Amino acid sequence: MSPRVLLPASLALLLAGCASSTPSTGSSQPFAFRALDLRQQDPAGRPAWELQSPEARYDIQRKFAQAQRPRGTVFRDGKASILIAAQRGTVIGDGQAIQLEGDVRIRLLGGNPIEISGDSARWLPREDLMVIDQRPTATDRSSRITAQTARYFIKRDLVELRGAPVLEHWQEGRKTDASKEGLPLKVKTRWVDWKPDQGDLTAPALVRAERFDPSLKANAATKAKPTMVLTARGLRGNLRAGYVDLLAPVQVRSTDRKGWLNAMQTRWAINDQRLSSDQPFNGQFNALNAKGQSFQIDLEDSEVLIPSGCVIQQPGEELTAQRCLWNWPSGRFEARDRVVLRRQTYKQITRADRLDGKIGNDGVAIFSSPGARVKSRFTLPKSQQGGQRRPATPIAF
Repeated sequence: MSPRVLLPASLALLLAGCASSTPSTGSSQPFAFRALDLRQQDPAGRPAWELQSPEARYDIQRKFAQAQRPRGTVFRDGKASILIAAQRGTVIGDGQAIQLEGDVRIRLLGGNPIEISGDSARWLPREDLMVIDQRPTATDRSSRITAQTARYFIKRDLVELRGAPVLEHWQEGRKTDASKEGLPLKVKTRWVDWKPDQGDLTAPALVRAERFDPSLKANAATKAKPTMVLTARGLRGNLRAGYVDLLAPVQVRSTDRKGWLNAMQTRWAINDQRLSSDQPFNGQFNALNAKGQSFQIDLEDSEVLIPSGCVIQQPGEELTAQRCLWNWPSGRFEARDRVVLRRQTYKQITRADRLDGKIGNDGVAIFSSPGARVKSRFTLPKSQQGGQRRPATPIAF
């Protein structure tokens, strides 16, 4: 069975009593109707899509209808799946194309509704395609994607975002109005493929993420410089599952040029605002170098956790520990569990359960062990007495 549709020409017959009186000045004079109601069915006889308007003008010769405040619905298996609204609409032919203008809103229904908005959109029902070519924005409860153009393939559950798309995300429940507060991390790339129903997100091109001070309001954040910049070869993830994987090589840089971090594939837990990797990395803060078997970064507190295999080096000193915590803005850090500090001076070795550090103005860290027991061992320099060499003497305390 072929799809069935009520066409504008059919409406001219069915709603003739609703037509407003207009002077007969020519065959191209449009008919004006008090209402427009277009419906199409799928091969099974279920509703496929519909378009309604409280007022429409139909030009028989040119075969198009102009509708005011159109409202549309796309059905999936006979149930409403997508709601469409605009200020104006133009229906071409027998529904081959529908041009929507002015505050276009495409709402994807479901457990986590998504709204795609823009200034204009072209709806091609027979191709199950919507093209939003003026400032498209996709928003759900905790994320927003903007781009220059978007193509939404309805049956394929695929949105192609092109023209410098930007992904922004905030913790659900902590933001009530994304337009009033600054967002902690903005991810920019060249193009994005997104499946809104399933949540899959892919960007195989170069990715650049910028972190701003989350305490800034939106107006201030747009003028402020980012505090951190992250780059990756690409990304893939799932917004509904709450993660994005940044593809190696991944680089994190502080914009004050005091710190950097090089890593392999890194996961961005977007709901918790955390970056983490279970692969080796290395980094630097001023004169302090760090490396480890894995890391976690809390984007809200700007803290770097090295949960295993922590190694911290600076000129003349090396510290190893099972676990290190490093606050990027303040330069403070702590090392715990089997901490060993080796100094070249006197070959000193200090062991403790915990050592704290603070980077001074000269970029060098000073270590201390407040309230904890330490064991130190160092070797006095060699000296000569009576023409004979005395062996170096190790001292422990």
